[in-house]
Amino acid sequence: MSKKNPDHLPSSSSTFPSDQHPHTPTQTTLDTSIWCRLPPSLFDRILHFLPAPAFFRLQLLSCRIRSLLFSPSFLHSHILLSPLRPSFAFFPNSNPSSLYLLDPTSLSWHHLPLAPLLPSHIPVAPAASSAGLLCFVSLTAGPKTLLLINPLSKLIANLPQNPTPRLSPAIGLSVGPSSLSVVIAGDNLISPFSVKNLSSEMFFADTTPTFSPWSLSSPLPRLCSIEPNRMVFSSGKFYCMSVSPYAVLVYDQVSNSWSHIQPPMRRYLRSPSLVEFGEGVGLVAAVEKNRLNVPRSVRVWSLQPCGHSWVEISRMLVDVHARFYENCGGGESTGAFECAGHGGLIAFVAGTNSEVLLFDMPRREWRWAPSCRYPCEGGLKVFAYEPRIATPAIGLLTMAS
Repeated sequence: MSKKNPDHLPSSSSTFPSDQHPHTPTQTTLDTSIWCRLPPSLFDRILHFLPAPAFFRLQLLSCRIRSLLFSPSFLHSHILLSPLRPSFAFFPNSNPSSLYLLDPTSLSWHHLPLAPLLPSHIPVAPAASSAGLLCFVSLTAGPKTLLLINPLSKLIANLPQNPTPRLSPAIGLSVGPSSLSVVIAGDNLISPFSVKNLSSEMFFADTTPTFSPWSLSSPLPRLCSIEPNRMVFSSGKFYCMSVSPYAVLVYDQVSNSWSHIQPPMRRYLRSPSLVEFGEGVGLVAAVEKNRLNVPRSVRVWSLQPCGHSWVEISRMLVDVHARFYENCGGGESTGAFECAGHGGLIAFVAGTNSEVLLFDMPRREWRWAPSCRYPCEGGLKVFAYEPRIATPAIGLLTMAS
């Protein structure tokens, strides 16, 4: 695990500039004439309660503040006291070394350059995220190199390379306060020119002196075709999509077994994706039943506590869908789109368009986010992300190495 010098933590005027929409809630400006008069102990205590995005707006970071932010006592207190602030991380398809962070609360954008943190000798791409950490995977065929990064603290850690050669597997990441789990599934390279969905591997680390290296889990269900995208984690289980036909595959860590769930309306789904939804799992997909005279729509379902049935939560409003449909490229069917869920929010991006649509589940509200003003050539890839200065689980990889 490595760490950049904390003296290089930038202010919002450099590495973390924010773009705010004129119609979004007003952000409070930090009045230095007030802050400098506060007793140091009170000032430090206030910092403990600030959400991580608030540090983006600090215009001046003294050496004392920078050293405080990375002191063990501050990080421990910040974990306990700082409010959680679900956000969304967007990566341009043309440049995965740039991270654009959307704060749904303030509807502001922040730019976090990642190039200094990523390896230059192998191509990598974002694959998963959990609890303040981003997971990048090597794109070359063969055993995979996985890299965990905290873009705020600039902590970096490598996982041991997995033993099974794969092409473009699905990857799941679950990070807790004192443990982390990684699952790689599908796209086994059985020859230099052929892949087959045969197996999955799991890596687990916690605070015990010993650790679990990569180990093969139970075989994948027969006739599955796993999509090379992220997994969703909920209540000790990883979920991912299988295509042709559509199915939801479930890996149970406790029983070390795979199973599958039938998705709703699987004959008429387009671009189905799994999302984290509150404390559970949701499924988002375009629905097209032209011959049955049912209007095109994008719908949201929630997996019920029984783990086998789905309930429709909402569907995109007609005027919203018309704009989203155009962003997808129009045509006879709704084109591909990206989405990710975090808390009670789902973020959508369509095709090569950079417009972001947000669905607020508690309010059943669809709204467009302010445009991202950073370069977005080729469209965006979106992940749920929770900015955290302290991510103690990344230190477990030092114990596991």
